[in-house]
This record gives sequence, structure tokens and C-alpha cells, in this order.
Amino acid sequence: MKLFLSAIKDQVNILTLLMAFFLLACLLLQLKKRRVAIAILVTDLFIFLIVSTAYLPQYLASRLERQYAPLNASNIKECKLPIYIHVLGSGYSLDSALPATARLGLIAQGRLGEGIRLYRQINNSIFVTSAGSLRNKETQAEVARQAAILLGVDSSRIVTLKTPNTTLEEAAAMAKLAGTDGTVIIVTDALHMPRAMKFFKEAGLVPIAAPTNYRIHKEVMGMGIKWWPNIGSISLMDLVLHEYLGNLKAGL
Repeated sequence: MKLFLSAIKDQVNILTLLMAFFLLACLLLQLKKRRVAIAILVTDLFIFLIVSTAYLPQYLASRLERQYAPLNASNIKECKLPIYIHVLGSGYSLDSALPATARLGLIAQGRLGEGIRLYRQINNSIFVTSAGSLRNKETQAEVARQAAILLGVDSSRIVTLKTPNTTLEEAAAMAKLAGTDGTVIIVTDALHMPRAMKFFKEAGLVPIAAPTNYRIHKEVMGMGIKWWPNIGSISLMDLVLHEYLGNLKAGL
């Protein structure tokens, strides 16, 4: 079951599902299964309407994002043990012609910015970057480290975890680094935070959530034509589907 969920989580998206239903309906029409084909087409249209308009995607995304509030660094008590600020990986470029800050994807840049904000407010913190390279080249952890240094982080206070390629692996690597008594702050997307917190807790840590990259903002949720289909809602629904399938897999 876990292997099946892993496969569909990484490969299936909303447009793929809609196209699959449409092609199935066309095949059934060729086979003279008119009633079944029409039923599938109606279902396909209904799914398209609920995922391409803003209501359902925004509601489901908000339920994930609002589980953890933005971190107020003044609430973090200083201690003798280091406080690790773990910025989770999320994508980067191997284009060496660009500075490290530009080689990080937009999501990674948002996470890095939040991590640096906390680093500057917590005196004894250690900045942790993670994620490997699927091409056996420069890892994302190294690129994020270079970007952090360019933005003022002391290189002596940065640790890189170069082998993890999933959140589960990042949690295991962080637990090995910090130990069960270490204070670990997780910096990741608000949408991804519930699943990340679950993995880090299962690794034996007592993590502190520092969500960022919010997709849903209260002041703009009611703006625009929410009932009109748009690609942004479909993209958001893809992200939500990815997280819910990931949460389902993590619960097995």
C-alpha cells in the first residue's frame, strides 16, 4: 500500500486524472457503452469544476496551513545545547553561472529567508541545510549553504546534511545530528509542515514548527472571481493532493 501511495503521490496530478477519465469515456463511446461514457464525462466535468475553482482547493490548503502558527523567535528559550534551525530542501538548479541565491528555487528561497530570520534572532543557533543531489553533483545542501553565507550567515555555524532526498530521510539525519535532547526548529512550507512534524516526531525529536511560504492569505481569500475556473486553483489542488496522500502514507 505504501509503495502504491508513493507512486501515485509523485506521478499523478489533477490534469492527468481528468485526461484519463476523458479518454476512458471516449473509449467507451467507441465500444457503444454510451450511458457509462456519459456518466464518466459528467463526473469528469464535475471534478474539473470543483478543483479548478477556488473554494475547495483554498479550503483544504487552509486546513493544512493553519495547523501551525508562524514562529515567534522570542518564545524560544536559550539553553546550553545548540538550537538547530533546519531548513528543509525543496529544489535547486545546477547552473553554476548563477549565484547560489538564484540557483535555489522560489520555494527554497522562501524557506531560506525564514531560516535566516530566525537565525538572526536566536543567538546560539546552528543553521542546517539539507538535501542531496540525484545526479551525483553538487548537493542542494551545499548550494543552500553558499546562499546562506552570501546573506550573512556565519559559515562556522552552518551544518550540511548532504544525503537525504526525502523529508523522512531529513528527519532521520537530523535526529542523528541533534540527538533526542536537541532543540530542532523545522523550516518548511506551511502546507508541508503537518507531515514534516510527524516525521520528525517519529524520529524521536521534539520539533518546533516554523512554517513559511503560505499559499492562503486571509486578506485575499475573498478577492477575485472564486467560482471561475483557473490554472492557479488546479495547481494548488495538486499541492494539496500531494500532501494529503503523503499524510495518508505516513499514517500507515
